[in-house]
Amino acid sequence: MHAFTICLIAVGAVLLAATAADAKRRPSGTWQPAPAVKDCTRLNGRFGYYGNPWCTKAEQDAFDRATSRRLR
Repeated sequence: MHAFTICLIAVGAVLLAATAADAKRRPSGTWQPAPAVKDCTRLNGRFGYYGNPWCTKAEQDAFDRATSRRLR
C-alpha cells in the first residue's frame, strides 16, 4: 500500500512537470486562423465572360490558387 501511494505521487509529479513545460513552450493566444479566401467565382453571362466585378486582381489570383489546390 505504501509503494502504491509513492507511485501515485511520482506519476502526479511527472504529469505536473510535463504540463508546466508544455505551457512554457506554447504561449496562449498566439495561434491565428488563416484568413478566409473571398469567393471570386468567375461569372459567365449571355454574351461571354464578364469576370467578377467585386474582386480585385490579387483577390482573384488568391481564389484561383486556392481552388486549384482544393481540386488536386
